[in-house]
Amino acid sequence: MGNSKVSRIIGLVMLVACFSCWFVMVGMMLYIAQFNTPNLVDDFCFAWVSKVYGVLPGAYYYYMGWSGRYFGNILMHLTPLFFSSSFTFSGLNTYLLLTFGFVTNLYLVRRVTDLPLRSTRLWSSVFLFQAATLYSISGMYQWFYWFSGIYYYASLQLVLLFFVVYFFEKTSRLRTWILSILLFCLMGSSEISMLLFTGVFWGYQLWKWRFKGPIESELYLFFAIWLVGFLLVMLAPGNQVRAVTNVNLGDGIHILLSNVKELIKQFFSSPFMWACFLWVLFVLELPKSYARMSIVDMFLVTALFFISIIVSFIPLSFALGEVHIPERIISLFLLFMLMFTCFIVLQLKTVWGGLHLNRISVLVLVFIGLGIYKSKNFSLLSHEISSGSAEAYTQEYRARFEQIRLSKSDSVEVAPLKNHSALFYTEDLSQDPKHLWCKCVANYYGKKAVNRR
Repeated sequence: MGNSKVSRIIGLVMLVACFSCWFVMVGMMLYIAQFNTPNLVDDFCFAWVSKVYGVLPGAYYYYMGWSGRYFGNILMHLTPLFFSSSFTFSGLNTYLLLTFGFVTNLYLVRRVTDLPLRSTRLWSSVFLFQAATLYSISGMYQWFYWFSGIYYYASLQLVLLFFVVYFFEKTSRLRTWILSILLFCLMGSSEISMLLFTGVFWGYQLWKWRFKGPIESELYLFFAIWLVGFLLVMLAPGNQVRAVTNVNLGDGIHILLSNVKELIKQFFSSPFMWACFLWVLFVLELPKSYARMSIVDMFLVTALFFISIIVSFIPLSFALGEVHIPERIISLFLLFMLMFTCFIVLQLKTVWGGLHLNRISVLVLVFIGLGIYKSKNFSLLSHEISSGSAEAYTQEYRARFEQIRLSKSDSVEVAPLKNHSALFYTEDLSQDPKHLWCKCVANYYGKKAVNRR
C-alpha cells in the first residue's frame, strides 16, 4: 500500500515537472510567434508566385525550376503572406506546427504503449518528449519562425504517423487509404525523410519477404505509390538547376564526416535526450498484443537506419555546396534518432523484461534541469523576450513593409534596418532593385522597383 502511494506521488511529481518545462518553452514560443516576420530569402518569392498564379501552379513552377519536393512546395506556397499582406497571420505556422507535433506525439505514445488517456505516465511522456524536442534540438527556430521552413517538421510527423498506423492499427480499408495518403505526401515533403523512410521501411520489408514468407497484398499498392513519389522527386527538372557540381570527392567526404560527427556529438551531449532514454527504459512498455521483433530484426533495422542516415548525408555533402549543413537539417536527423532510439529501447525491454524503478525519476528530473540549463533554444528565446530584440526588430520590419504596401509610388526606397534579432532571419534588401529578393518584394506588392537606400 505504501509503495503504491509513493508511486502515485512520484508519478504526479513527474507529470507536474514535465508539464511545467513543456509549458514554459511553448509559452515562450507562442509569445515570440506574435513577432514573427517573413524572411527575404524565400518567403516573399513564394508569396508573390502563389498570390499571382495560385498555390498549386506556384508549387508546380517551383518543382520545374528548383526542387522536386512536390508536397513541400505546396506547403511553402501556402504561406501566411498568401492570406494577408499585412502580416496578420504571421504566427500561423508556429501555432499549426506546435499543435500538429503535440497531437502526433500524443497519438504516438498512446498507440505504442497502449497507456490509457487518464495515465500520468502517458501525459508525462508526451510532455517530456515535446520538451526534449523544443529545448534540445538545434535550429528549431528555423522551422517555427520561418514561413517556408514548415515542411521539415511536417515531414517528420508524416513519417511517425505512417509507422504508427502501419504497425499498430488493425487492417482495414480506412487504414489503407490513410497510409496511402500519408505515403504520397511523405515522399514529396523532404528528401531526408524520403531517404530515411525508404531505406528503413523497404529494407525491412525486403528482409521479411526473403526470409519470412510472402508479404501483405497492400504492400504492392504502397510500393506503387512510393515509386511514383520517388520518381516525381528524383526526376524533377528543378533538381538540375539546384544541384551544385563543383564539390570534389575529397571535400565532399570531409563535409560528410564532419557533419556526421556533429550529429553524433549533439545526440549524446543533450541531457534531455538522456532523460527520454531513461524514461523509456524504466517507465514505458510496449503493449502485450504487439508482435515483438527478434534480436536479429532489431540489428537489421538499426543497420538500415544508420545506413540510411549516411546515404541521406551524401547529397547534402556533395550537392548542397555548404561546409556546414544548416542547423534545421541537423535537427531533423536528431529527431529521427531520438524517436528511433526510444523505439529500440522499448524493443530491448521485451527481451530483458520490464524495468520499473521509482528512484530513476529523480535522475530524470536532474537531466531535465541540466537540459534547460544547457539549452541554446531556451537561452535564445528568453534573451529575445527579456531584451526586447524580437519586438523591436519586428516593429521596424513591419513598418518598412507597411511603407512599401501603402506607397503610391511605383518605385520605393527604404532605409536600412537598424534593429536585429538573433531569432529571425535578418538579411536586408539590396541597394540594387534587380536583386532577386528586391524583385520578389516588388512583385508581391505590385511595384516596379523596391530597394534599400
